[in-house]
Amino acid sequence: MTQRAGEDGGLDPVRSATAARQWLVEQCRSHRLSPTQRRVAQSFMDTMPDAAFLSTSEAALRAGVSQPTVTRFASTLGFATYADFRAALRTVILGGGPEPHDLAPADPVAEAEANLSALRGTLGSPAMTAAVATLADARVLGIVGIRASAALASYAAYFARRIVDDVRLVTDADTATDALTQMHHAGGAAVVVVAMPRYPASTVRALRHARDLGIPTVLLVDTPFVDFADDADHVLVAPVGTGMVFDSHAAPVVLAMALLDGVASTHPRRTQDRLEAYEGQVDTWLHQPGSDPD
Repeated sequence: MTQRAGEDGGLDPVRSATAARQWLVEQCRSHRLSPTQRRVAQSFMDTMPDAAFLSTSEAALRAGVSQPTVTRFASTLGFATYADFRAALRTVILGGGPEPHDLAPADPVAEAEANLSALRGTLGSPAMTAAVATLADARVLGIVGIRASAALASYAAYFARRIVDDVRLVTDADTATDALTQMHHAGGAAVVVVAMPRYPASTVRALRHARDLGIPTVLLVDTPFVDFADDADHVLVAPVGTGMVFDSHAAPVVLAMALLDGVASTHPRRTQDRLEAYEGQVDTWLHQPGSDPD
């Protein structure tokens, strides 16, 4: 009978799952995974902490792949057997938290803190440096976010307009490819594509259309194991919180703002001039206490 994480009451499921996901991401980063192996990795990510106690047949069933595929996945990561991979993952899981007598409900603040801690690896990565350089060189900055990603895309575009002359926000699935084609014709474009769960087909089409046009792309995504990651020039990962009814995008917001901060720092003179011009307009719209409403 398969043991399940948490049955002995000795795990904090949120912290253990987060630690295990971060460990698995680090294991996978230095290896080239096939699309099917990425599906296995994503399945493990989605089923933490139980994933550390699955047999090969159970893991294969959950991922929708064959048992040999699961075995090859472990081998690709450098483990002699699947049992060795599972033992290493189980060590991370069992060492991931304190030992309360009863499992408490998921703590969204603790989960957000863990996700932000995991984000440090992205912010200090070569991929982040390369992504900032790509966006800083762009004359036209496109930001694509559809459905659940629209809010983050709009938030980033609002502030990007303070430091970049031509920012084009795309949140309409039906016109996304047309908007990207226009950016291509304008010349000098680069595009940020926000892809948070669930991943709309229109987002993937937009990413691939930008690739076909030759527009450099930066993909903001919650996991590196999505099957469309290879369609982007730069992939930046920010995990989302899944402990509540609706996902928390605390880490993706920080990542988006860090990207803009990097762009701003690349062109300090331009940034200062534009921000000073913007500040000159603040009094025209800022609420002043005691003033009459419009």
